[in-house]
Amino acid sequence: MKIQMMNDRQFFLNLPNQIVRAKGWKKGDEIAVEIDKKGILC
Repeated sequence: MKIQMMNDRQFFLNLPNQIVRAKGWKKGDEIAVEIDKKGILC
């Protein structure tokens, strides 16, 4: 996956369809991402 930047300096990721379908996500859903003290995604 690549991190991309929009014109307003927001960043986004394109997720593989298999992951999105498995999670039941749809366009417009917001996903919380947390990073621990060591910089690891939780």
